[in-house]
Amino acid sequence: MSNEKGISLIESLLVIVVIGATVFLIANLPNGLSLISKSKHVDLAREIASKQIEDKRTIKFANLVNDNSPIVDSRLNLLPNSSGTVVVADCDSSVCTNGEHIKQISVSITWTDNNYSSSNKLQNITLKTMIGEGGVNQ
Repeated sequence: MSNEKGISLIESLLVIVVIGATVFLIANLPNGLSLISKSKHVDLAREIASKQIEDKRTIKFANLVNDNSPIVDSRLNLLPNSSGTVVVADCDSSVCTNGEHIKQISVSITWTDNNYSSSNKLQNITLKTMIGEGGVNQ
């Protein structure tokens, strides 16, 4: 056996691969964190919008008046620079062609997503549904 000192080619390549993988992971960390934050914001906005629709479904159809009102939900404060509206309107005549008694509920939530490039991107979620006379909970 020879007693040669030094580093073999395989050891050098292994060190380069480990360093390269570490740099790759660190470089993609901010993007991953941004995507996680964005996903949490979208989920929260959908939860708030769904709750608003369910709240409207508990109102009797006769008491459901056309309205455009802001959303009042404490969770809305968890979204950066957020606002939301609930619009109740009569069904569009192009959809309700037989004069059905139906109201369209539209819930919109808007917020800004802060990302690592120091720019704010406006995000929006809109959920729509129809509530009819004699329908669920009526």
